[in-house]
Amino acid sequence: MKKKTILIVACVVVAILLVAVGIVGYGFMNDARIKAARSITQIDEGLYTMTYEGDYGFDTFLQQGGASSDAAMAQYITNFIMQGFGAPNAQPDTTAEMGCSTFVVHNEHGILFGRNFDFPAVQKAMIVKARPDNGYASISTACLDFMGMPAEWQPDGDIPSRMAAITALYLPLDGINEMGLCVSDLVAGDEEETHQSTDKPDLTTTSAVRLLLDKAANVHEAIELLRNHDMNTSIGTSHHLAIADATGASVVVEYIGGEMFVTPVEIVTNHYLTPGEKCGIGNELSHERYATIAHMSSVLPYKTSPQRVMEVLRAVSYSEYTHWSIVFDTEVCEAQYVWKCGFDKKKHIFGIFE
Repeated sequence: MKKKTILIVACVVVAILLVAVGIVGYGFMNDARIKAARSITQIDEGLYTMTYEGDYGFDTFLQQGGASSDAAMAQYITNFIMQGFGAPNAQPDTTAEMGCSTFVVHNEHGILFGRNFDFPAVQKAMIVKARPDNGYASISTACLDFMGMPAEWQPDGDIPSRMAAITALYLPLDGINEMGLCVSDLVAGDEEETHQSTDKPDLTTTSAVRLLLDKAANVHEAIELLRNHDMNTSIGTSHHLAIADATGASVVVEYIGGEMFVTPVEIVTNHYLTPGEKCGIGNELSHERYATIAHMSSVLPYKTSPQRVMEVLRAVSYSEYTHWSIVFDTEVCEAQYVWKCGFDKKKHIFGIFE
């Protein structure tokens, strides 16, 4: 599926370079943002982690109406992190193919949620542990290439570089929270963008993922939160959200003709799943991956392991496109990561309560 990749925070680095020293000088050395910046660590080539404890401005973001575009969200992020200095200039980047797969496996005390993120030419990603003052703790993943930074940018470099990386908080593409709510953004089946326009607060795709991780304890609450906000997608394609929780509830949320639809499913790839005229629209590889997951997951034992779920993800991965594979375990609120199809290497394991 051809689409445009948005540079969600393009030019933000310029603003940060100009004022990061000034921020330190204004006495913010003990600020949560500075602590988060200092926590950034590289754990694999191109893969970083960050822990943010405290207020990252998301409640204020929602109270002021959210954002109806990536550019508007980028401006809010820049103003919050940089205390009003500088502003972003979002613009489209390139065209590319995109995949992605998710599925749910039921266990005795919860679910295992498998996720592959497939996208061309990804070089950097961030695993974010967030502990907001007014919300649930979570683990999420952001693609740092979507920020529009120069290729030589290092998120664990100097203070300006680290400050820029904090914006990953607003760019999650998947995650799990402390209540066992799992969510993942995937491309759907065509080029229909969604731009709802009512008096409700606005969300972009990634801010919707952040909203659910921060505020939803289960699928029911997630659906209600989405219904109470206007969705605004971008990058010239349709999106759908795979959402599941520790009770075993699992749905896909899709937007068709500006209307939100919720369908109970356990497997999501890149074609529409809402019953109706769009059901099944998507590329051939999407249907192939869906069938492979359906077959392999159906023969997994009831008390299966994250390793067995990883085997399914490996079967539907692409060496050049699959940049991270995750298994979220709702029983222990843990995420196991494989980076760049390194299924035979040691996995990166993170617990929310660690």
